[in-house]
Amino acid sequence: MHRHPSWGIPLAAMLCTIALAAEAPAFEQGDYTTPDTWSRQVSPGQMQESATGIGLGGTKVYTTLTSRYRLRFNDIGSNHLGNDQDFYQYLRVRTDSTKVGSGTVSLSAYARFAADVNGDKGKYEGNRNGDLYYYYRDALDTQLKHDEWAPRFYVGTATFDGVVKNTKATVGRLTTNHLNDFVLDGGDVGVKLGDKATAYVYGGKPVSFYYHTGHDLLAGGGATYQLASRTRFAGEYTRLSTKGVDTDYGKMRVDQTFANGSASLGSTVMNGAVGLNGEMGYEVAATGTILTAKYHGMLNDVGTASYVVNPLTDVVGVESRYNKYELGAHQAFLNHFVLGIRFQERIVTGQENFGNRSYERIGGTFDISGLPHKDTYISFSADYWGVRRTPISNSNDSIQYGVRVGQKLTKAVDIWAGTSYNRYDYDQNLNLSLNPDYSTGYNYYAKKMDWSRNYYIGAQYRPTKMISLSADVNLEHGSFYNDLNNGLNTNYTTELWANIIF
Repeated sequence: MHRHPSWGIPLAAMLCTIALAAEAPAFEQGDYTTPDTWSRQVSPGQMQESATGIGLGGTKVYTTLTSRYRLRFNDIGSNHLGNDQDFYQYLRVRTDSTKVGSGTVSLSAYARFAADVNGDKGKYEGNRNGDLYYYYRDALDTQLKHDEWAPRFYVGTATFDGVVKNTKATVGRLTTNHLNDFVLDGGDVGVKLGDKATAYVYGGKPVSFYYHTGHDLLAGGGATYQLASRTRFAGEYTRLSTKGVDTDYGKMRVDQTFANGSASLGSTVMNGAVGLNGEMGYEVAATGTILTAKYHGMLNDVGTASYVVNPLTDVVGVESRYNKYELGAHQAFLNHFVLGIRFQERIVTGQENFGNRSYERIGGTFDISGLPHKDTYISFSADYWGVRRTPISNSNDSIQYGVRVGQKLTKAVDIWAGTSYNRYDYDQNLNLSLNPDYSTGYNYYAKKMDWSRNYYIGAQYRPTKMISLSADVNLEHGSFYNDLNNGLNTNYTTELWANIIF
C-alpha cells in the first residue's frame, strides 16, 4: 500500500541522532575509491553540539533535536518516477556525570526515525510507459517495507567511571574506542593498572542496520603501555564469529612522538595473514612545511569471507597481497594561502579483483583564507586516478576538479557555493560474437567516457545558540544514462535542516 509518514507522532518522542563513523577496518581500506564508485557534493547538514543542558534530578540533560527534509527530482517525469521526498528525525541525548558511590554514571543515546513522504508505490513495479527503473529507490525505501518508522538506534549507553575503583565500564549499544572501533550490543570494560598501563575487554553482538546478524558474536581485549614519555605500545586480540566463519584477529601498534613530528608502526594478523602499516608526519619549522608519508601492505592473502554490507565486512572480507604508498606535502605562505599535494600508488602482488586493484593517484588542493574578505574561504581541488586493468575488470582513468567558496556574512549567517567536474574514462568490453565475424571468439575494448558536473549553493542561519537552520541545493548533470533514459542525467537535490539545541 502507498506509504505516508505518521505526522501525528510527537516530535520530541522520536529518539536520537546521526550515524557515527564506521569502525576502523582491520586491514587497511582507507579512502580507496575508484571511478566505479563516485559521489556528488553532499549537503553539510551540520549537527550542532548540545551545549546548554536542562537541570534534571541533580544533573543536566543535553539534547539536540534535528529535523531533515530531502527533495530529489529529475527530468524523467512519468508516473512520478522522477521525484522522491524523505523526512528524517534525529535526536541525540547525553547527561552530565552523576555521582554514584566513589565514581560517576553518565548516559548517552542516539537514534533516527524516517519517512518517505510520497512513498515509492508503483515507481519500480512498472508503469504504462514500460519504464521499470526508479532512480531514487534506496535503503530507506527497503526498510520502510518492513517498518514504517525506519528506526536506527545508533548508540545507547550507560558509562560507569570509577564506580569500581580504577575501572571504566560502558554497556549497551556502543562503539569501542581502541585499536579497532567495533559497533556492538554488549559491554566494554577498561582497568587502569598503575600510571603507565591499561587493560580492557569487550564483547557482544555485532550491529548491522542492513542485515540480520543472527548468532554472530565478537569478543576481545587488549592493553596499552606507556614505554617512555613519548613512546606508547598497544596490542589487541579479537575473536570474530560471523555466519559460521570463526576468525582470530590481532593488532599491535607503537606510537612515537618527537620534535616537530610523530610516527606510528603497526601490524595486523588474521588467521596467519599479516598486514603492516606505518605513518609519519613532520613539520619543517623553518618553512612551515608539513610532510607526510604512509605505507599499508598485506603480506599474505586473506581467505576468510563474510557476508556483505555489515560492520565487519572490511575485517573479514577476502583480500589479496598488496603494497600501498602515499606521500604528501602541505605548504602555507603569505598568511592566506595553503598548497597541498598527495601521491598514492597501490601495487597488488596477489590476485587482483574488483575491490583490490593496482592504481596510481595524484591530487592537490589550493586554499585561500581571508581574501578578499577576512571571513572568506576559497578552496580549489584536483584529483587524477589511473586504475589498471585486471583479468576480470577493465582499466579506469578519471579526473576530478572543483572549487568551493564559503563566506560568513554576519555572526549568524554563513553561505557557500561551489562546482565540481568528474570525468571517467574506461574500457567497454565488446564481444565480437555479437558482430558478423563472431567466429574469432575474441573480445575488444572501446574507450568510453562519462562525465558529471555539479553545482551547489547553501546557507546556514544560527540566530541563537539553541537554533540552527540550513538549506542546500544541488544540481547534478552528466552523461551516465545516455543509453537508458536521458531524463536521468539531470538531478536536483534540496535539503533543509533544523537543529534545536538545549
